[in-house]
Formats: sequence, C-alpha cells, structure tokens
Amino acid sequence: MREGAADVVVRSIQRQIAVDALPAGHRIGTKSELGRELGVSPATLAEALRVLRGRGAVDVRPGPGGGVFVAAQPPLLQLAQTVTELREQGASVNDVAAVLDALDEVVVRDAATHSSRQDLDDLDELVNGLRRVWGDGAQRARAMRALHRRIADISPNPVLKAFYVHLVAYLDDALDEPNAVKGFDPASPERLRVHLELVEAIRSGKQLAVDAAVRRHRQV
Repeated sequence: MREGAADVVVRSIQRQIAVDALPAGHRIGTKSELGRELGVSPATLAEALRVLRGRGAVDVRPGPGGGVFVAAQPPLLQLAQTVTELREQGASVNDVAAVLDALDEVVVRDAATHSSRQDLDDLDELVNGLRRVWGDGAQRARAMRALHRRIADISPNPVLKAFYVHLVAYLDDALDEPNAVKGFDPASPERLRVHLELVEAIRSGKQLAVDAAVRRHRQV
C-alpha cells in the first residue's frame, strides 16, 4: 500500500519523538520550521498534524511561543502507538498473528461472558455488513476491524482492548495487501464463515463453543 506525503510526515515526526526520547512538552518546532525541514506544503503538514493530534502524539499551540509540542500521552495511548509502529520495526505478519492467537481466546471469552443484548445486536449488524462487503478488499478490511473492535469493546479490561484492537488493525491491513502470505486468500468463504462463528459462540455464552470458534479462527 503506497504511503501518501502526510503519512511520511506522520512517521517522520513519530520516529523523531521515539528515537530522541523527546519528553512531553518538548517543542518540536513551528509549523513553518517543520514544513521547511520536511520539505512539504502547509496543507500536507496540516493533514499530518491532524493525524498526530488525533493519536495524542502532539499538541499544536497558536501564538507567540507556540508551535508543535510533544503531547503527554496516557500509558494506554503509548501502548497503542507502539503497536502502530510495528511494521516500521520489522514485525512480520506471523509475529503479529502469533500474539493475536494468544489473545483471541481471552477477548472472545470476555465477550461471551459480559455481552449484553445491545452488544449482540451490534455484532449482528456488523457481521451482516461484513457479508455485504466481503468481495471488496478495502471495505472488507474496515468491516473486519469494526467487528473485532466491537468484540473487544465488550471486555472490561482496557489494556486488553487497546492492545488487541491495534494489533487487529495492523494484521488486517497487512493481510489485505497482495501476496502478504503465500497461499492466503483474504476473501475466502472460510475466513468469512469463521467470523460468523465467533459471533455465534459469543451469543451462546458457552466456553466449549468459544474454544472451538477460536481454534477455527486461528486456522484461516
């Protein structure tokens, strides 16, 4: 997947913060300084800063003495940001899948234990949407991510949710790239079927059903 100019700026600023271990409140520079340093237009820099602010990575302060500053990040946001940088650090699809395999059972078991009627209704709506867009790669990735995020949201464990959701986003993007894994078909009917089975296992609330659905999920 080709990166846009704003994505490159986001990665560059994130890398600077991480590599230089810049503390919260550190002034990275003014918008003009950053634009010149990175060789990008004001519009591209503004888009990148919007993304970085949304991730909680920077603060942008107007006026004299203003500029772009390193934001104070809550621990969970730091964890999520670390996950988004996995590709750059060389983590493979198999590395991420191995960790997700270990977390799947906990996440799905939590969902089966704690799901409400509204949770189940939301999951039904999401799997129906997943069926409708299964043949479209980009829409499929978004729908898969939304389904996994909603399953994880049912868990009362905020650390588990943050880590799991960002790993899923990383893996879904990677798997939907052409030839990400030799012989892997991201649009296979079996892959759709196992996600429908996950929701049915959650609905049942039964540990045996959860275990069986998670095992099948690991195989596709």
